[in-house]
Amino acid sequence: MEGFDLIPKIEEIYYSQKIVSDIEKKVKVVENEFSEKYINGLGDRIVGRTHFRSLVEGYDWSFQIIDSKDINIFTTLGGKIYISRALVELAESESELAGILAFEIGHVMARHIPQHLSQKAVVQGIILPGEMVRGERGLRDLYQIFEAEGGVLNYFANLTYYPDEIKEADKFAAHNLNDAGFDPRGSLNFIKRILKDEIKKEFVLWIKRNPWTQKREKRVLDLINSFPSFLISEDNTMFLNLKARLRAISPPSIKKEEPIIPEYKTANFVRIPGDVAWTDTALDVVEGQEIYFQSSGVISLQKGNPIAQCGPDGYDRKTMQQPISDRNIGALIGKIVQLVSIEINEETGEEIRNEIIKYFFIGSENKMRMSISGRMFLGINENVVGDNSGEFKVTIYLKKIKES
Repeated sequence: MEGFDLIPKIEEIYYSQKIVSDIEKKVKVVENEFSEKYINGLGDRIVGRTHFRSLVEGYDWSFQIIDSKDINIFTTLGGKIYISRALVELAESESELAGILAFEIGHVMARHIPQHLSQKAVVQGIILPGEMVRGERGLRDLYQIFEAEGGVLNYFANLTYYPDEIKEADKFAAHNLNDAGFDPRGSLNFIKRILKDEIKKEFVLWIKRNPWTQKREKRVLDLINSFPSFLISEDNTMFLNLKARLRAISPPSIKKEEPIIPEYKTANFVRIPGDVAWTDTALDVVEGQEIYFQSSGVISLQKGNPIAQCGPDGYDRKTMQQPISDRNIGALIGKIVQLVSIEINEETGEEIRNEIIKYFFIGSENKMRMSISGRMFLGINENVVGDNSGEFKVTIYLKKIKES
């Protein structure tokens, strides 16, 4: 992604003020003096002792615990890092928590977040290649990206990193932990424990965004083993105090998102993998039924190629080799499959389904009336999806039926 850092650091700090304000309207920050002092002290220790001084200077660092059931930690522009209460409660030692925090700090040091935004701004035609993101216009450009991804919180909380970026963040994390006097194996212990729990690992959004592999584990261990050994004395008193204070707070409530159009009710939430042609929504619709779709997320039309990314509205190119040829390739689309009859081939015994299929475009948001009855599937507007990656997240609303 070299060459795609088009956001000057001074502008990044300016933009982060608006971004933080909007994020904290959507999340509940844990506000008690001990928690705030502890988590900021932990972050400041990691940032303050690193030997990569030039890479941490100039940021307005802050570390916040948010009252969320999502097991996640995410970074916005300007060195603003949010860690969920659920992730803190899952950690078993200060070194584990420090390890996760150091990894996110590594993403900031490597400037991965402004690089992702710069790349999207160019790919989506918001700015020209080489044009810098500056001033109020730049802020509007960034929010155009956020809105296409389901909002500012959704963008940062679900940002998935590339393997090379994860490798770079791992390197910085290991060095920073070693510099700060933490056991750099802390995050390894945390991750390995989570991956052994088949139930919990499905809910650790942070690991889904930063995939863990045996190759990655070996690389991190090799780096840690290259450091000079020294005696690490870990005092978990403050960390355990933090966990006790968090447990004393009422469990976080699940915030129910209301549809933009109030006359609709939520019917289903579906994840649409980029490398799967069609995904069953488990919804049967009827002709004339009104349905409203909201979607977000990013897929890559060529795994590993940062230029080939798109949101639900698709990549600005059309081909005849698509289910809907007059819409962008990679866009979110749907189809209704109506079963007419089933026949059996007398020679082979094979079942032959006679179906009527109607395709329709969804994109990032759409409201439409179903033209036929049948089963609804959602998918990608591309015939060859095997080399794709990423996913779209779709909420489906059905129009409420008026009571007579």
